[in-house]
Amino acid sequence: MTDTAAALGSLGSDLAFSVSFGIGRELLDAADEAQMSEDELVAVVLVLSIILTALPRTFRIASKELRRRGWLAKPTPKTSEGSGLASFASLLVDIARRIAISLSVQLLAANVRAKQPNRAVRILSLLSVAIFFLFLEASSSIGLKVRTE
Repeated sequence: MTDTAAALGSLGSDLAFSVSFGIGRELLDAADEAQMSEDELVAVVLVLSIILTALPRTFRIASKELRRRGWLAKPTPKTSEGSGLASFASLLVDIARRIAISLSVQLLAANVRAKQPNRAVRILSLLSVAIFFLFLEASSSIGLKVRTE
C-alpha cells in the first residue's frame, strides 16, 4: 500500500509542477491586464500557499472538536478517515498546495528576472529563492518527525 501512496504522491508532484507553468504565465498576464504589480501577485499566491498548507491540519482539529462535542459521529473501522471523500478532498488540497508553492517559486523567479539588470545578481537571487524554499520544505517536516517518533 505504501508503494501506491508513493506513486500517487509522485504523480501529484509531477502534475503540480507541470500545471503550475501554465497557471503562472496566465496569472502574470492577468495581473498585467488588471494593472496589478508582480509583487502583489506574489504576495497573494504566498498567502494562498500558507492557507492551503494549514487547511488539512485545521480540518483535522475542527473535526476532532466536533466529534468531541457530539456533533459528528465517531468514525467506524469501515469509514476510517483514510478513505472515501475525506481522502479525496485531502488529495485535492495537497495538489492545490503543491501548485501554489510551485507558482510562488516561479513568480518570485520571474520577478527577480524582471527587476534585476545585472546577470550575476539575478543568478544569486534565483539561487537564494531556491535555497529559501528548500529550507522551508525541509524545516516543515521537522515537527512531523518529532511527533511520529
